[in-house]
Amino acid sequence: MIERLKFLDLSHYESKALNLLLKEKLSIRELSKKAEIPFGKVYSVVKNLKEKGVINETNSRPKLIYIENASEIISKLIEKKQEKNKDNIEYLKQFAAEIDKNRKKTTKFFQIGTSQEDNTDIQLRSFTEAKEEVLQIINIYHKPESNRERKNLWEREIVNAIKRGVVFKAIYPNKTVIPRVLSKLNKTNPNNFQIKRFDTDFVRSDIIDRKKVLIKFVREDPFQFGGILFIENEDLANNFFKIFNEMWEQE
Repeated sequence: MIERLKFLDLSHYESKALNLLLKEKLSIRELSKKAEIPFGKVYSVVKNLKEKGVINETNSRPKLIYIENASEIISKLIEKKQEKNKDNIEYLKQFAAEIDKNRKKTTKFFQIGTSQEDNTDIQLRSFTEAKEEVLQIINIYHKPESNRERKNLWEREIVNAIKRGVVFKAIYPNKTVIPRVLSKLNKTNPNNFQIKRFDTDFVRSDIIDRKKVLIKFVREDPFQFGGILFIENEDLANNFFKIFNEMWEQE
């Protein structure tokens, strides 16, 4: 347990102290003895935990150190850890993307496509990189009968993703004919391939594992390809996730 608490950015002694205080109230002296923290060190440990908003003190003599609600404290520490990780991850992504840009290399974290060939390769990322979930908003400009060879390739990768356990939820326009392969998936595996009907002109998009977003710019004429973006950004993915759910919940 000590090592798991240290994972939440607590020091060794802070973790030892918290491990005990999650279960019982203790005086400074008792905490020092039970947690095997040197008495000259225990005061700074308690001070640090107080500054982190983790522990409380009674007004009694001697003062007792305690935790009011274990799950709230652990939740707070987890949120701080996740936020710190998120900041570090975004920094590292930007750092790597800048190096790729300077070397005139394609960056994995932000990919722009301007041709049909780009469209094929980037769209595949939705299906090949997904680990848990793909949410698709397919708008009224979708033409499933056009570019069949390309769409056959994508549909095969959707089938492969379903076999890996990925869950798909797709919003299709009311009158759009769903391709045979996907219609069959919906019938044979309705939990992993779910479809709802809803007319929308919202941008054609995929939300992948709530971490990545694919945005495709299409028009009524399927041969007038506007472009495609693939972005790894959790904040953007969460925004699109909320929009998708609002649509999905509509009757």
